Amino acid sequence: MSPDELVISLIGMMVAGLAWARWYAQPRRIRSARPTRAGRLVLDVIPLVAAIALFVVLKTLSAHDVRDDVRYLGLYFLLGCGWVGGALALIPFGGVSARDDVIERGNESAAWVIGGAILGVTLCFAGGNIGDGPGWWVVVFSAALATAALFVAWLLVEVLTGVSDTITIDRDRAAGVRVAGFLVACGLVLGRAVAGDWTSAQATVMDFGIYAWPVLLLVVLAYVIERTARPTADRPAADPFALGVIPAIAYLVIAIVQLARLGLPA
Repeated sequence: MSPDELVISLIGMMVAGLAWARWYAQPRRIRSARPTRAGRLVLDVIPLVAAIALFVVLKTLSAHDVRDDVRYLGLYFLLGCGWVGGALALIPFGGVSARDDVIERGNESAAWVIGGAILGVTLCFAGGNIGDGPGWWVVVFSAALATAALFVAWLLVEVLTGVSDTITIDRDRAAGVRVAGFLVACGLVLGRAVAGDWTSAQATVMDFGIYAWPVLLLVVLAYVIERTARPTADRPAADPFALGVIPAIAYLVIAIVQLARLGLPA
């Protein structure tokens, strides 16, 4: 491994260690903590699921010199854990907070959103590892492009619908599940949009524009659903299955159709 690769490995290890140690220790350090059992389960288990998914992608779909070399496998796994750990700082811009909403206020709906965001960012990073490239900076460029688009899509839905109020104030579980499904679906589409062998930054951006368009469809669909499914005076409690699980599945179906249409990168 080259010196810069060793440095990146150390940076990934440090960021991942600090971010995730704080993540798992925080509920035990806050005296006012009262998360629900389901909320704690989501926050505890989803990062582990994301880590397993990242490792599977690295081991099966990354470049051969990565999947067949434990040193590079470790480099990109640590970098990915650090990448997702660093992205935790951006989640509050979507209007939800693990500490304020889930840990201190016991808001299970917010936990689902945060879990969806963790999986979505993981999928963005994982997609940047699929295919051959000249070095770690290629993965960082591709993952940054996909991750930035994920948060832009989320913020766009938030600005258009104000769904975070439905989640944090109304504590609507259906809304939490919907947004979680939206974020995972966006992660699938955007991760696939940056996957493939590296040619150049310009070619990557052009391919991204061609392959990432279903995210716009997801945003439009989310706008329509959030405008019609939010709680009202006549319907203060939304049906978690009909207005939560089913829309989330619809988002995921759109993403899966796009993946099936494109297939794995050659």
